Amino acid sequence: MRYIRDISKQNFLRIFKDKKIRFYYIFVLILIFMSAGILAYRITDKTYTYNVGDIAQSDIRVQRDIYFVKESETDIEKKRALQAEKLVFDKNSSVLQENLKIADELFSAVIKTLEDYPPLSNNDLSIQLEVLKNRLPGSVKYSDKILLSLISYDNPRQLKNAVLKMLIYIYDYRGLGVLGKEYNNPLNLEIRTITVRNEDSAELNDEVSAVIEDLVTIDNVKGRLYSICYSVAPYLPQETILAIATVIKSNLKPNLAFNEEETKRRIDEKLKSIKPVTGVLKKGQTLVREGDTITNDVLQKITILNRHAKTSHVNFIIGVILLQFIFVAIMSFFTFTYEIFYFPDRKGIVVVFSLLIFFMAYSFFVDNFEMASTSKIAMILLMPIPFVTMMISILYNIYLSLFVALYIVFFTFMMVEVDLQVVILTFSSALIGSFININVDRRSDFFKGGMILGVINSIIIISLSFIENAPLKITLTHCQLAIANGILNSILVLGIFPIYEHIFDITTKFKLLELSDLNADIFKKMLLNAPGTYNHSLLVSTLAEAACKEIRGNYMLARVGAFYHDIGKIPDAGVYIENGITDVRAKKFSPREYSKLIISHVDKGVAMAKASGLPESVIDFISEHHGTSTMTYFYHQALENASTSNEEFVDKDDFQYHGPKPRSKETAIVMLADAIEAASRSIKDPTRDKIEGMVKKIIYNKLNDGELDSSGLSMVELKKVQNVFLNMLYGIFHTRIEYPDADRVKDLEKEVNETKGQVD
Repeated sequence: MRYIRDISKQNFLRIFKDKKIRFYYIFVLILIFMSAGILAYRITDKTYTYNVGDIAQSDIRVQRDIYFVKESETDIEKKRALQAEKLVFDKNSSVLQENLKIADELFSAVIKTLEDYPPLSNNDLSIQLEVLKNRLPGSVKYSDKILLSLISYDNPRQLKNAVLKMLIYIYDYRGLGVLGKEYNNPLNLEIRTITVRNEDSAELNDEVSAVIEDLVTIDNVKGRLYSICYSVAPYLPQETILAIATVIKSNLKPNLAFNEEETKRRIDEKLKSIKPVTGVLKKGQTLVREGDTITNDVLQKITILNRHAKTSHVNFIIGVILLQFIFVAIMSFFTFTYEIFYFPDRKGIVVVFSLLIFFMAYSFFVDNFEMASTSKIAMILLMPIPFVTMMISILYNIYLSLFVALYIVFFTFMMVEVDLQVVILTFSSALIGSFININVDRRSDFFKGGMILGVINSIIIISLSFIENAPLKITLTHCQLAIANGILNSILVLGIFPIYEHIFDITTKFKLLELSDLNADIFKKMLLNAPGTYNHSLLVSTLAEAACKEIRGNYMLARVGAFYHDIGKIPDAGVYIENGITDVRAKKFSPREYSKLIISHVDKGVAMAKASGLPESVIDFISEHHGTSTMTYFYHQALENASTSNEEFVDKDDFQYHGPKPRSKETAIVMLADAIEAASRSIKDPTRDKIEGMVKKIIYNKLNDGELDSSGLSMVELKKVQNVFLNMLYGIFHTRIEYPDADRVKDLEKEVNETKGQVD
């Protein structure tokens, strides 16, 4: 269990990291909601359309208990509850503290200036004014008139205390504050009571209650600032009060704001606490009898009945969606945990879902335009169930086809009323469609597969007819339809799969068979110009094909990929040792130049493959068969040359292939087969021990260098591949008896015959 749990966790995280898997789930969601919509469309719950005063055309009875909310009564309860709620305002105490600090600094400077420079008897305050201006921060700007008014008052400490009281009065009058602008009721609430709370305190007892009319704005305060100052300090001269008002006005900022979010939160909590007023329509209750007049009360109950009918649609959709989510979750768990199959790329996902969408659309068409007399068996046989599974089996693999088959069965069960006939016939059509074309080698085999499908379904129909005691005529009709279904689905597959093959660049078995033709021009050219490379490619393909068969990989793809993996050597065939090194340039190349030329065969091969229109899956073998490995021979030569001379620094990157590393099991196997076949040619006096040591060393080095990290090959599979390579190489390099020279045989023959003649 722990193992499964760990794997599940890893694959759960993989869903969010792997872009391919995320892309897959996007299409899954689209498919789920589309299928739910199609299936929901088939529900036909009874609804009624009447107006007050109409005559009922039939009895209207409640089919099941329906509980409903009495909206009007519930709204009344909510309004009552809201009347007791309050609007929330937040008071920022730092604004007051900031203004108190500014005032304190100003009047402390005034007091300090007057203490340091007492006024002269002639009341000349010019010196004090200049000193005060120099003591104030540069950001503080007051007119000389205002400053003279402040320093001319004979009791500056009294003046300071008065100003501080004024600020407290303004910002904390009745525990409220000052708004920036008028409250404009953004939530459209009929609430007039408010609560003011300090932002720096979460205690409820710090909140002050009031009404909205008690709040004042900045403009309100500025308009009556003089009267506020006078009410706090009536003993001050008018000129001094005006100066103080100006100082306060210049620093006046709002400290109160409406907290819309908190108000909504409190209101929502209040509304949630209110239980809706409910009523019930009892099962069997007659709302109105045929011929009676529809009253307002009856119409309201009919409306509730109709609403419940619509809700049943929604409930059905939710149920179908949840069932599909569970189905997809279970299948995804096994798929990604045990790697039952994988989508090769995003195009594969698009292909699968395009086929499923076609299936659902066609089934919807059949369901809506069938004749009323059409049976459920005929309904199943009219749906293109085998077509989808046959297509996916041919285009990809049997595992993916079975996965899709299970989903199609689920969809069909929801589409058609389930009984024994539907269950058996749906399963047979979906599953046979997945298996029927596994061993198809020729296009004519599609018709054979269609006939087999039709015959099997016919036998099933006959068997069901005995169980259900169905009339012979209907049974024969269904058998004919089953045969036609098999043939038509095979024709449909035969006509459409080449289109998918071309548009989405899918490498099918038929495409691989075409590409494996060694009479193609490129192979003829390779045989003439690079015979060593040609034979090497054939041996690599033999090794790779056998290894892929052992691990149940795509052996045909591996074989074809091996055929083409070295086509980039054709233009410069003479520089490669397997072709005898006939190119005169080879003697002039430095190790770096030689390695650069050899490395370039990958890019040249890719370019030639694209020019020949080879599919991407085959091109991958060309680009990945060396991965990012190092050309050790030339790298070693370059290092030796550098150590014995004053040559420049040797960069290892100059001797490395550019990758990418193998991204599939098949390309990884071809990489190993390529390296092993090439290395086997260099073994002198090959023995089983030498061959085994060479194979194990190459596989270990590739594994240790990380060349196989992205291939998906497990250690178990790698062991199987190794054993296949060893067995095949043992067969190639088996010990042979040494045959005598022909001339020596003739000499011995003559000698023996002459001796025998003398004896005679």
